[in-house]
Amino acid sequence: MTRLTDRRLPAARPALAFLGALAIAAMSATASFAQDAITPTVDKGDTTWMLVSTILVLLMIIPGLALFYGGLVRVKNMVSMLSQVTAVTVIGIVMWVVWGYSFAFTDGGPLDLFVGGFSKMFLAGVTPESLAGTFSVGVYIPELVFVMFQATFACITAALVLGGVAERMKFSAVVIFAVLWPLLVYYPMAHMVWWWPGPDAIASNPEAPVRAGLLWNFGALDFAGGTVVHINSGIAALVGAVILGPRHGYRRELMAPHSLTLTMVGAGLLWVG
Repeated sequence: MTRLTDRRLPAARPALAFLGALAIAAMSATASFAQDAITPTVDKGDTTWMLVSTILVLLMIIPGLALFYGGLVRVKNMVSMLSQVTAVTVIGIVMWVVWGYSFAFTDGGPLDLFVGGFSKMFLAGVTPESLAGTFSVGVYIPELVFVMFQATFACITAALVLGGVAERMKFSAVVIFAVLWPLLVYYPMAHMVWWWPGPDAIASNPEAPVRAGLLWNFGALDFAGGTVVHINSGIAALVGAVILGPRHGYRRELMAPHSLTLTMVGAGLLWVG
């Protein structure tokens, strides 16, 4: 009996090895499935930093940018400049909730390379439970926090343009600008640079084509707003200054700034932000 058993063991070893490999593969697949099924959780550190950043950017606009521009204009235009910056900020937040967030950070269907769609107008579907992805797989923040953070960037970009048209644009024209310019320029630019499906969507199907904004597909990574905010607002301010021309009395009258002290305070807030 001993000799018969010894003869059969070598023949059975390949089958045992195959069964062992199959068991290991099954356990690996089960572990992988369990890992993929884990519900994504909110990263508290990232959420806290985003909230702090939102407050800092808002302080950059009111009172930072308002004081910076207000101190540079003449005394008679000080209140007007403060009012214009405040109005642009308030209108910008309202428009962001109405359609701005949807046009900037949703899938735009056939026009997805250039602008988003209507799926999240009036923040439809955005709840305290909905999450927004980050640049790290499995790391999320509340979508409402992301909405607020991006709203401040939409506001400060439009407010920056006011420096190029200071003392030359009526308040009524500023109100119209605050509605139309973000709609026609800022939201599409933000979509083209910042819209992408997130790392989890790409990691789950790396071979699938990525639906993202035009400039994002070109490889643009704008972490600080150099394209969406600074180049965008700078070109708009230049165009506005060229169209409106110089201030009345330029090079003929003394145009002393209202208060360089206020300008310094505003610059300090901008620097901190």
